[in-house]
Amino acid sequence: MKSDFFPPGAWHHVYTITKDGGVLFYRITDRLSFYTVMSVLTRRHRMTVLGVSIMFTHLHFMLKAVDITHLRSYIGDVLSTFSRIVNQDRDSRGAVFRRPFGRAVRCSEKEKRASLIYLYNNPVEKKLCQRAIEDRWTFLAYARNTFPFSATLVKRNVRHALRSACDVVDREYRAGRYLRPAMLRELFRNLFRTEQEQLTDYIIQKYQFIDHREAIGLFDDLNALLLATDASSGKEFDVGENFDPSSDVAYREMCSLAARNGLFENWKLLHLSPDECAGWFRNFQLSTGASRSQVRKFLHSEEKP
Repeated sequence: MKSDFFPPGAWHHVYTITKDGGVLFYRITDRLSFYTVMSVLTRRHRMTVLGVSIMFTHLHFMLKAVDITHLRSYIGDVLSTFSRIVNQDRDSRGAVFRRPFGRAVRCSEKEKRASLIYLYNNPVEKKLCQRAIEDRWTFLAYARNTFPFSATLVKRNVRHALRSACDVVDREYRAGRYLRPAMLRELFRNLFRTEQEQLTDYIIQKYQFIDHREAIGLFDDLNALLLATDASSGKEFDVGENFDPSSDVAYREMCSLAARNGLFENWKLLHLSPDECAGWFRNFQLSTGASRSQVRKFLHSEEKP
C-alpha cells in the first residue's frame, strides 16, 4: 500500500513511539498535558478523532482526515508541540518521537471495528487492567460517564483548593490553551488524592474531543462495543508497531518507586550521574521485577550498567 493511499471515508490508525523506545508518560500530569494539547489542536485542525490510547512509551490514534496533507499537518503539529513542552519541562533537547509515524488505512466497517478494539485493548494486552473500560487513558470510560474514576464533582460542594484548580482549568480552556505539566503539578499540589482523581476527570471531560458517538455507531451501542472489546483483542499487522509481549505493570511500579523517592522532583530521574544511574538500575530491577530492557527504557540508559 502506498504511503499516500487515502480513500474517501477511510479511518487511519496512527501509531507513534518515542525516539529511543523509552518511557515518556511517567506521570498523570504528563498524560493530561498531552491530552489537552491534542484537544486544542484537534479543534484548530478540525480533525475527527475516533480513539486515543496513551501508553508509557507510545501512542495510538484513530483519525478521520480530509486528505494526507491534513493528516500529516495535524500529527506533526501535535507531536512537535508536545515535544517542545517536554523538552522545556525536563530541561532536555532533541527529538522526542520517532519519525515517520506509522499509519494503516481502514476502509470497511469490519476493519474499523477491529482497529478500534485493538486500540482500546492496548492496556489489557499490557496487563494494566482486565477490561478496556477500566483504563483511564483509552478514554473509553468517558463515553459512558463524565466522572468514571472519581466522585462527581460539584464545584460549590468542594474545598477551595479544588474549586480554584477547576477555575484555572476553565480559564485556560476558554482561552484555547493547553495545560503544561508544570501548571498541572501546581494545580495538583495542594489536593488530596481523591481530589486529584476528581480534577483529572474534570480536565478530561472539559477538554473532551474524541468522537465517541461515531465510534460507538459501528457497534450499534456502547454495550455492544464493550462486549466486542471484551471478547477480542483485535489484530493489527500493518501499523508499524513492533510487538512486545512483556507487561507494562513494571513501568507503573517503577513510576511509583520513583515518585516515593523524589526522582521526579526537577526531573532528577533524567539527570542522574553514571554512578547514580547504575545504583537505581539495580534498585528498580530488584524492587519491581522489571527486565533489564524495561529499566533501560525507564531511565533512557543506552548502556548496561
